[in-house]
Amino acid sequence: MRVVTGGTAEAAGDFRWYWFSQTLSFTGDRLTGFAVPSIAILTLGASGAEVGALAATGWLAYPVLGLVAGGVLAQLPRRPVMIAGELVRFTAFATIPLAALAGWISTTQLFVVVAIAGVATVFVDIAGQSYLPALVNGPALVGANSRLQSSDSLSKLAGPALAGAALKVAGPYAGLFLSALPFLASAFGRTRIRAIEPPVDPSVEAMTTRIRSGLGFVWRHDLLRRLVGAAAVRSLGIGMVDAVLLLFAYRALGLSSLQGGLLIAAGAVGGLIGALVANRLAARLGMRRALLLTGLEGLCWLAIPLCLLAAPVIALALIRICASIWMPMWNILTTSLRQHLTPPGRQSTVHATARTLTSATIPLGALIGGLAGDVLGRQLGTSAGLVVVLAVGGVLAGSSVLLVGPSSGQVFPLSDVQVVPRSQRRSVSPCVQPPHES
Repeated sequence: MRVVTGGTAEAAGDFRWYWFSQTLSFTGDRLTGFAVPSIAILTLGASGAEVGALAATGWLAYPVLGLVAGGVLAQLPRRPVMIAGELVRFTAFATIPLAALAGWISTTQLFVVVAIAGVATVFVDIAGQSYLPALVNGPALVGANSRLQSSDSLSKLAGPALAGAALKVAGPYAGLFLSALPFLASAFGRTRIRAIEPPVDPSVEAMTTRIRSGLGFVWRHDLLRRLVGAAAVRSLGIGMVDAVLLLFAYRALGLSSLQGGLLIAAGAVGGLIGALVANRLAARLGMRRALLLTGLEGLCWLAIPLCLLAAPVIALALIRICASIWMPMWNILTTSLRQHLTPPGRQSTVHATARTLTSATIPLGALIGGLAGDVLGRQLGTSAGLVVVLAVGGVLAGSSVLLVGPSSGQVFPLSDVQVVPRSQRRSVSPCVQPPHES
C-alpha cells in the first residue's frame, strides 16, 4: 500500500473508490430494505405486527451496539472492518434464497438475517465515517459528504423501484439475491483503496474505558455537545412525523398505496436537492448560518393543514419535497464538523456516541407520535389530530437548530469550505492528505 500525499492522483482515486463503494452499500440497503419486508408480506403472509417488528429488529442494532462498536473500532483498522461487514451482509441475505430452495424459509429466519445484517451495518457505518478523514482534509469534508449524501438520496429514490422490478422479474428469492449483490461489489471496491489511515492507538484499554472516552470527549467539547443534542432533538421530531405520515396520507386524505409510494419518492427528490446544494450554501453562508437555515424544515410542516383544503396529493408532495431538503444538509454539515473536530484516535468512539444518541430518540418520537395521533384523533377527529402531530413534530425537528447556539464572535469550524469550480469538477478531487492536528 502507498502513503497518499495531498492532491495526488492516488488520493483522487482512493476517494472515487470509497465513494463508489459507499454508493453500492447505500443501494444494497435500499434494495434489501424493500425486498425483505415484501417477501414477509407477499410470500410468507406476515402480519402487520411481524412486519413492524422486522423493521425494528434491524434498526435497534444502533442503540444497542453502537457504543460497543465504537469501542471495538478504536483498536482496529477501519478498511478491513468495512470489507468484512459488507461480506457479512451479502452472506446473511444470500441465506434466504438458499433456505427457500431447501424448503426451510420462515419469518424466523428473516428476523435472524435482518438482525445480523443490522449489526454489520453498524460496524460498516461507523468505520466508514471514521475512515473518511484519512482520505479528505477538513475544508473538503463538506464536499465529500455532499457527494455521499447525494448517492444516499439517489438510492432512496431508485432503490425501491429497482427492488420491486427484481422481485417481479426474477421472483421473490432470486430477486432478493440480486438485491444483495451490491454489498459484494462494495466489498470489492473497498479493497481498491490504497490510503493508509492513521495508526491505531497501541495502548490497551478496557472496552468501558474507550466508550467513556468517546462520551466524555463529546460532552466536554462545547460545539460537539450542542450538535449531538440538536441532532437528537431533530431525530425525535422526525420520528413523530414518520410515525404518522402514511397514516395521514391513507386515512385522512384517502391516498392509494401507489400514491403513498410516490410520496416517499418525493421525499427522496427533496433529499437529493439538499445534498447537491449543501456544499455551496456552506461556502456562501458559512457553516453556522447554513446549519441554522436547515430550521426551515419546521416551517414546511406548518403548511400541512393546506392538504385538507384542496389538491391534497399535490400539496402533500410539495410539503414533503420542501421539508426533505433540509435533513441531508444538516447531516452533511454536522458529520463534516464532527469528522474535522475529532482527533484520529477518537474518530470511531465519537462517531459511535453521536450516532447512538441521535438514533435512540427516533423510536421515542415514533412512540410519542403514534400515541398522540390516537389521542388527538379521538378528541379532534382523525384528520385534525394527525395534522397537529405532523406540525408539532416538524417544528420540533426544525427548532433543534437553536441548540447550535448564538455566535460567540469566534470563527466557526470549517469556515473555509472548499467548492470545486464547475470547469474543474472532472479533474479535481477533494482528496488530500488529512491534517495532523490532534
